[in-house]
Amino acid sequence: MGLFGVVISKMEVRKMQRRMRSSHRARAERGEPVGGTRPFGWQADRLTLDADEAPLLRQAAIDFIRGRSIHSIVVEWQRREIMTSRGNLWTSRSLRLALDNPRMCGWRQLGGELVRDTNGDPVVGRWEPVITPDQWLAIKAIMDARRGRQVYPGGKIGDIRPPDFTEYRYLLTGILRCGRVKPDGATCNASMRVTHQRDCKQHIYVCPDKTQGGCGGVGRRGDLVDFFISELVLTKMEEEATFTSSDTVTAWPREQEYQDARNRLEALTQQWEAGQVTNDHYFRLLPRLEKSIADLRAESARFKASNERRQARATKDTAEIRKRWYMPEEEGGLALSQKRGHVKEALHAVVVHPAGKGRKKFDPNLLVPIWREE
Repeated sequence: MGLFGVVISKMEVRKMQRRMRSSHRARAERGEPVGGTRPFGWQADRLTLDADEAPLLRQAAIDFIRGRSIHSIVVEWQRREIMTSRGNLWTSRSLRLALDNPRMCGWRQLGGELVRDTNGDPVVGRWEPVITPDQWLAIKAIMDARRGRQVYPGGKIGDIRPPDFTEYRYLLTGILRCGRVKPDGATCNASMRVTHQRDCKQHIYVCPDKTQGGCGGVGRRGDLVDFFISELVLTKMEEEATFTSSDTVTAWPREQEYQDARNRLEALTQQWEAGQVTNDHYFRLLPRLEKSIADLRAESARFKASNERRQARATKDTAEIRKRWYMPEEEGGLALSQKRGHVKEALHAVVVHPAGKGRKKFDPNLLVPIWREE
């Protein structure tokens, strides 16, 4: 009897679990919020935006789209003593999860997947959104592109790295390229690194030695290079007002193809349900149509995300950027990741040509910027 009771108890637990899953699914399809901890940005009803928290979350999302790292946003929030809805300090992980949640744009997620209606469109929740769907898709695209796994010494594969795993400490790391011509006539083109010397308080950009893929023959004082390139970028921003005009934003060219594919699937399903199409014919065509629709939907999301990034860059206040560029971050200055984002929007790279043997006076003509085409 005891064993029989255990079996009955397990059956009841499974029934309860099924009922809970069904309840969650039904509420998700109706766009209703679930219980649990109050999400940051919303009031206790989980529907109405919080007047203090929502603007912070919205600005964090916009800054992330524009190139600021999650780590630098978290550092600022910790300095300002902004707490999570549980009263804890923010971490990179907690902010990343908040931005990655489709609730931000009013969509519903269940089991890591967007809840969709019968037409394949995301179900819109009843709560007020913080950002637009296109902005969230831009965030999602950025995060998906950065996901990778950490590799430990010895080759052991670790957990997935956070999007802000690499937090650069210098403005032009990975952007400067060595322009020294090697004996065989080829340009070195190695990515320059940062080093320090005892008789120089400032950092120095150097080409790595031959054992590390460089030539070791070019070096520049870092603060002077940073200032010169910063002024180039700021001046170009001021001259053109923006790197990408909002007029370039257009409609997705394959929208009609996407709608036609959805209409074909709906018509085929109606014919099958009416008995006009055999099971063999229907299920042979179904996977191909579903894959085509899924591919087009993913392409549409990437296109909208790209448009949103261009729009975010087009609304930059160049006067405000220049004002904050040289200010300390603690006093409201731009974070390093934000400045790097502006530089990388403007430049592919900067080629550093050799100045000759010995220490020479800084010559900006030996720095050749490779601008991005508009």
